[in-house]
Amino acid sequence: MAAPRISKAAFERNLPALRDELLDLQLKLHTAKSCAVAVIIAGTPAAGRSETVNSLLEWLDPKHIGVHALGAPSAEDRKFPPLWRYWQKLPARGRMTFFFAGWYGEYLSGIVKDSHSKQHDKRSVERILQLEKMLVRDGVRVVKIYLHTDHETQLERLKKLRASKLTSWRVTKEDRWQAKHFDQVNRVVRACLKATDHEPAPWHRVDGTDEEYRLLTVGKVLRDEIAAGLKAAEQKRRDWPAEKSGKVKPLSVPPTQHPLDDDEYERQLETLQGRLARLVRKSRFGKHGLVCAFEGMDAAGKGGSIRRIVHALDARQYQVVPVSAPTPEELSYPYLWRFWRHIPALGSITIFDRSWYGRVLVERVRDLTPDADWKRAYAEIVEFERQLTEHGLLVAKFWLSVSKEEQLKRFKARDDDPLKRFKVDREDWANRRYYDAYQTAATEMIRRTDAKDAKWHIVAADDKKQARLTVLKAACETLER
Repeated sequence: MAAPRISKAAFERNLPALRDELLDLQLKLHTAKSCAVAVIIAGTPAAGRSETVNSLLEWLDPKHIGVHALGAPSAEDRKFPPLWRYWQKLPARGRMTFFFAGWYGEYLSGIVKDSHSKQHDKRSVERILQLEKMLVRDGVRVVKIYLHTDHETQLERLKKLRASKLTSWRVTKEDRWQAKHFDQVNRVVRACLKATDHEPAPWHRVDGTDEEYRLLTVGKVLRDEIAAGLKAAEQKRRDWPAEKSGKVKPLSVPPTQHPLDDDEYERQLETLQGRLARLVRKSRFGKHGLVCAFEGMDAAGKGGSIRRIVHALDARQYQVVPVSAPTPEELSYPYLWRFWRHIPALGSITIFDRSWYGRVLVERVRDLTPDADWKRAYAEIVEFERQLTEHGLLVAKFWLSVSKEEQLKRFKARDDDPLKRFKVDREDWANRRYYDAYQTAATEMIRRTDAKDAKWHIVAADDKKQARLTVLKAACETLER
């Protein structure tokens, strides 16, 4: 079949209107800040990816555009889960980012040369599909474009590029290998495109043989996708239904143990902290890492439990991330973005004082997000934590359960102490009205996100000493497992 072409006259006739439409849509995108656009531009070597992106940057305002060609992961990148580096580069609402191959680059280069990696292949496809669905639901329009040419055209272009000192650097060893194995690469690519073509983020295959046809076609695809993204964002803003929480369901909390005197508490505390210190200093820990997520009602003792953990650690080995209401910057990105930023490298520890579970707790209870968003968050959180554990990170999650009576007692004690009065504000008192709703939300959260490798530990927190020891013991057992 002959490659599609367009005459020079037709190209010049259609180009001005298309450029104006794209620039107008980019302005609307930047002004409304209701969505972002992530463009994956992949293709066979010499199909025109760089030329196409360069032309689009000339048409548009480059101040609001990012371009990333991440290439093969570095040694530092490999300390983090595979998708970590792409989360760092996602566009904020109102912006557009071009990814050369994006999260398909590493996946394709792996399976092209290893036809036996079927299990890895299947899991990678699932991960990509889940990522793209999540991004689209969080207001990122994922535009996927694959440029291709016939083998003869590819060889001619590679030869021309290699003939000039100014362009020979653009032809890599990988490009030459793919050109030599053209049919094999095409079979793998067709299978990949078929497996990852889905309604939220379909593939647009564009023949890159004719440069004018390629540029106009890609421009039209981008125009239509930006318009569709803006329309979907506006529709979502209008369709924000509010549903009331269901009936109160009791949270199953372990029975409170006998109170400890100060000497026994200090003895057990020192033993557990020493046990934790030895575990994180083992050489094997360098191939892992630890993520601790703390949730619970206000005044449940999260801060005190965290302090007892970090007392056993080297300050160079960990970070504590306090999570509060998202900032305007954080709101401009997909929900999990601000947590991916703080994921520890192998051999390190991150402790979250409140976490990604805020979406199914405070945002659900206080009607801060549409029901559709918090309801889908359970599956997205499970997938997020699975990516961490598959990479070797250990995940321990703690729900510190304090009774309504004990919480009130602690609030009043803090109010009476000038040094602790700052710990209780009007918002904390307001949250007490939603105590039962939080219990319902926590029960469902734990039921739907508890996993063997990302286990919930429900801690009876009315007794602070017992709670701190329980948390330390669970952290140690997570590492030992």
